[in-house]
Amino acid sequence: RIDPVTTNIIDLYVVTQAYYTSYQNWIQDTTNTVPIPSKPTISELNIAYSQLNDYKMLSDNIILNSVVFKPLFGPKAAPALRATIKCIKSSSTNASNSEIRSAVLSAMNSYFSINNWNFGDTFFFSELSAYLHAQVGDLISSVVLVPNDPNLTFGDLYEIKSAPYEIFVNAAIANDVVIIPALTPNELQAR
Repeated sequence: RIDPVTTNIIDLYVVTQAYYTSYQNWIQDTTNTVPIPSKPTISELNIAYSQLNDYKMLSDNIILNSVVFKPLFGPKAAPALRATIKCIKSSSTNASNSEIRSAVLSAMNSYFSINNWNFGDTFFFSELSAYLHAQVGDLISSVVLVPNDPNLTFGDLYEIKSAPYEIFVNAAIANDVVIIPALTPNELQAR
């Protein structure tokens, strides 16, 4: 944000590799033994990125802020963003339900890699669905996203916006991926 006056305040949002790694370790921990990491403070970021001051005008101020991650789908996501990924097993595969769950989760983790997202992006389930079909299409014939919140209906989470300081992460775990025989009205309701 730049205010066009003689003194500018420049707000930057950054992701440090250490914080991202710690956050990924926490979000993927199913034992609840990894503590939630603390975001780097403004002071820590100013020290780590002090070289940015070489590129600003004397009258400008750079304020460094840490990213805010926005977890989707799993138990560590906000209640309104929790969902079940329901997959129909392909008739041509002999893979077990466990193997399919693992492959879907692995593909979702790749899809939600920080390299694929920018601050303030919008998540579209249709894009994730297309990606899952490209990556594990030999294992699944269809995939849908069903909200866990009974106040939400099928399709409510097909588009999720993030704030200008947020980046999406996958919080889904094996229990959030369910293999179903067919798409029925009952399967499309919140559990």
